[in-house]
Amino acid sequence: MASGAGDDGDGPEKRPPAGSRRRPTPPPGSRTPPPRTRGGDRREVEHRAINRERSRGSVFSRVLGRSGLDDAIEERFQPYGYQSSRPILRWLFLSLLLFIVVGAVSVFIDVGFRNAVNEWQDDGFTEIPIDPEDVAQGTLIAELEFQDPETVLCNESELASASVIGQGCRSIERVARYAASEGLQCTTLEELSSVVSLTRPPAPDCDTIVDISTRFDDLNSRSNIVSIFAVLFLIIVAFPFSSFTHRSSRNLRTMKSDGQKHSPDGTVIRFFIPILNIYKPLFMFNELFKASDPRVSEGDTELWRKKGRVSPVSVLWALSWGAVLIFNPITVARIFFKDRAELSDVSSATFGLIAADILIIVLGVLAILMSNTLSKWQDLRAAKVGTITVTPPRPRDPLEKALEEGIRRQDKINAANRDRSSKRRKK
Repeated sequence: MASGAGDDGDGPEKRPPAGSRRRPTPPPGSRTPPPRTRGGDRREVEHRAINRERSRGSVFSRVLGRSGLDDAIEERFQPYGYQSSRPILRWLFLSLLLFIVVGAVSVFIDVGFRNAVNEWQDDGFTEIPIDPEDVAQGTLIAELEFQDPETVLCNESELASASVIGQGCRSIERVARYAASEGLQCTTLEELSSVVSLTRPPAPDCDTIVDISTRFDDLNSRSNIVSIFAVLFLIIVAFPFSSFTHRSSRNLRTMKSDGQKHSPDGTVIRFFIPILNIYKPLFMFNELFKASDPRVSEGDTELWRKKGRVSPVSVLWALSWGAVLIFNPITVARIFFKDRAELSDVSSATFGLIAADILIIVLGVLAILMSNTLSKWQDLRAAKVGTITVTPPRPRDPLEKALEEGIRRQDKINAANRDRSSKRRKK
C-alpha cells in the first residue's frame, strides 16, 4: 500500500519546485526557532530589552554612572507639574549662613591686620617687615660666626652659593639693611646673635624685628587662608543655588508664563561663563520675578512681559553678585599686595580686603532674601493658576536633522543646476 503524504513509508518524496529555498527540517526533539519577522526577531528584541534593564542595575553600570545618566535624561522629558523650591531652600540657607560666617571671620581678621599695620606706622615703621625665615637664618649664622670669630663663614664664595650658610649670610645682610632703614640697633653680629643666645644680654631692637616679622607673617597668612575659604564656600553655595535657579525657571511654564529668553539650563550655565556671569544674572532674575509675579493675570501667557514686577532685592543681589566677582578677596590681594614694600600700601590693601569681605556678607544676606521672595511668589502664583502639567519637547534626532540638512542642500544644488540649464537654453 502506497504511503500518503506525511507518512513515514517509502513513497515518492515530494521535492520543492525549482528556484525555491527549502528550510531544513529540524531533528526530532529539537525546539523549532520562531519565525523571523520583518522588524527582526521579536523574542530577541525582548531578550535584549530584559538584559538592558538588568544591566542598568549592575555594579559596572553604577560605577560608570550610566544608569543614573539614562534615568536623568529620561526623567528630563517626562511630564511634570509645579514643584515648590522650599526643600532646596533649606540647604541653600544653610550654605549661605556658613558663607556669611566665613565673611564675618574674614572681616574680623582683616580689621585686626589693618590695626596692627597702623600701629606700626604710628611707631615710625615704614617698610614691610622681612620674612621671619630670614630673621631665623640670619640670627643662627650670626651666632655661629660670633662664637668662632677666626672662622669667617660669610665670605664671598658663600654669599654667591645656594648653600644653607650662603642663604643665612644673605639673610644677615637683609636684616641689617632693614634695621638700618628703620633706625634700629640691630646691625652687628653680636646684636643679631643675641636673639638666639642664652648668655648675652638681649638687644631690644633685634627682638622688635623678630616680633614684627613674626606677627606680620601670621596675620598675612590668616588673611590669605580665610580669603581662600570665602571663595571655596562661594563655590559650595553654587550647587544648591544652581538647583534653586533651575527649578524656579522650570516652574514658569507650569504657571502659565511662556516666552522666556532664558531656558532652565541656560540660567545655570551662564553662571559659569566668565564675563557673562557678571551681568547676565541681573537680566535672568528680572525675568524670573516678572514671570512669577502672582498679581499678573493668568489669561495671557505672555502678559508678564508688560505687567510683571521686579523685586528690588533681586536687583540689589545681582549688583552685589557682580561686585563680588570683580572685587573678591583673592583679586584684591593680588592687586594690592603684589610688589608692595611700604606699610601704607598694606594698609590700603587691607582696607580693600575688608570692603571685599563686607560685600561677601551683603551678598549672602541678599541671596537669602531674594531666594525666599522668589519662592513665595511662585507658590502664590501656582496656587492661583492651579494644577498644570507640562510635557517638555524632546530634542530632534541628530541623524534626522543631518538628513534634512543634506536634502535641503541637495535641493538648492538641483535648483541652481536647473537655473543654469534654463539660462543655457535661452541663449
